[in-house]
Amino acid sequence: MSKVSSLSPPKSATEQELDELEDDFESDVDDPNVFKIRHPLKRASAVLLTTKDLHDSLFRNFYVPPVVFAVTKDEDGAPVRICVDGKQRLTSIQKFFDGQIPHKDPVTKRLFWYTISEQSRSSRNEIPEKYKNEFAKKSITCVEYYDIDPAQEREIFQRVQLGMTLTAAEKLQAISSPYAEWLSELENRHVTVENGLSHVLEWDTKRGRDYQNLAHFVYCCDRLPVEDLPTPHKLELWLTREDPPTESFKRDIEEVLTDFWNMATDRSLNEAFRLVNKRIAPVEFVFIAVLLYQLRGYSKDARAKAIYHLRTSIREQFADVRMNTKVGKAMWAIINSLQVNPVAPVHLDHRPVVKPGKKRKRNNRTDSSDDEYKPDPVRNIGKPLKTRGKK
Repeated sequence: MSKVSSLSPPKSATEQELDELEDDFESDVDDPNVFKIRHPLKRASAVLLTTKDLHDSLFRNFYVPPVVFAVTKDEDGAPVRICVDGKQRLTSIQKFFDGQIPHKDPVTKRLFWYTISEQSRSSRNEIPEKYKNEFAKKSITCVEYYDIDPAQEREIFQRVQLGMTLTAAEKLQAISSPYAEWLSELENRHVTVENGLSHVLEWDTKRGRDYQNLAHFVYCCDRLPVEDLPTPHKLELWLTREDPPTESFKRDIEEVLTDFWNMATDRSLNEAFRLVNKRIAPVEFVFIAVLLYQLRGYSKDARAKAIYHLRTSIREQFADVRMNTKVGKAMWAIINSLQVNPVAPVHLDHRPVVKPGKKRKRNNRTDSSDDEYKPDPVRNIGKPLKTRGKK
């Protein structure tokens, strides 16, 4: 049999008690990547246990898939476990311990919380101490790999998913760099957090698309004044850079995402999300955020009206609002117009696209879209992408 390259044998599967995991979570409470876990590759569909199923399975001793870690060391030599598969399970356990998620009794259907505040004691049922201790002593199986590189991490993840091919978004999440770590923090603070953008907006966040959309948005802002359009290759080059984002740029991006949430939740400001199609296309999410970045000096009312005009204008031009070259260029044209007058409707010179009466063949992709950016065919290679140098 031919000798082929292989991974170092993993550490024998171990069982870690949930209260030990809770201690690790609590020790890193200020770190969005709790348990010293880099933002993981996310599983494709709802094959994973739901939050309800997970807690019920743990209580009733049903099978829960192992959590897979890649173990490295930090600058002090302390072990750092990078979750390759299973962070959703760990996060659900943490939220259950913190009282953010209830357990539903399978017989009485009543809801019980592991932790409740003094203010909510009169309205919420607390899990009896006996069952708290029982749950905390439940074990979850862990598998640890040592000395593996990012490519091997992706290979492990793909094999765990029974050969499922990774999307461009999931591959982005495997990149480790100062910018990648910052994007993970942004995602945790503004998107996946309880009642964050993933909850208040109707948009696709599966398989790392929320992280990818954030990366598209930040990339476009970082490239200004160049009106660039992201491609997988450009994003990878940009995201692997070694210099960290500047503090002023980080503050501006944080402000934009906070404003985005405020405008999506404030009824006096969210006509763009109520009166236009409620489902936000990925390209709309990206360029709404870019628009807010460009209009930082304007009032909230003006910016809210600008978002409305951006969404109505792009939908006048394209039957399918998707992430491709034509839509991307139109988005930049709309933003340029709204920078002149954010409260004035925008009417581009492009001819509106009529919705087809018949389904188009799958290979006709000029305006059709996908959640990934698909450029027009390359006719020449441009100059190398410039990045900031280290300070």
